[in-house]
Amino acid sequence: MRLTLEKYILDINVEGTRNYYYRSERYVSKGCDCDGCQNYELATEQFAVEVSKLFEKLGIDIKKPAEVYVNYSKNNILCYGGFYHICGEIIEGESPWVYTSKTKETSAGYLLEENMINIANNYKVAFQERCSLLNKNFPRPCIQMEILAYVPWMLKKSNSYEA
Repeated sequence: MRLTLEKYILDINVEGTRNYYYRSERYVSKGCDCDGCQNYELATEQFAVEVSKLFEKLGIDIKKPAEVYVNYSKNNILCYGGFYHICGEIIEGESPWVYTSKTKETSAGYLLEENMINIANNYKVAFQERCSLLNKNFPRPCIQMEILAYVPWMLKKSNSYEA
């Protein structure tokens, strides 16, 4: 399926993506028991309708990111980064990452928030061809959907990320 999202044109195998996500038993909370992952999984149930619709359209289970992490917390709002994998290719569009160095083993860089698509007031996405932490069983070709989300603290305990 061809999908245009602002500056991106994607060729997505929705069925291949959906089959992988819905066969996998890995949830955020099954992969990690830190407060950040637990909070993200709980918060997915409260995300804006636009966010849920995008994930559904792409065939992604929103509770199963390849990676999610807390960048910082301010006034009980956590800034999350992370990514999901999608079966498909990028026809048009640039990575939101600016790489400051590249070696064979690693690359260093930073994500430019202004290069991301605003799906809802608190949720942004972008796409890149480089896939990190890709499961060997994930169907190819594959792209990575980067996320940046501002999520409220949802757990019934003190926010361990507040300074």
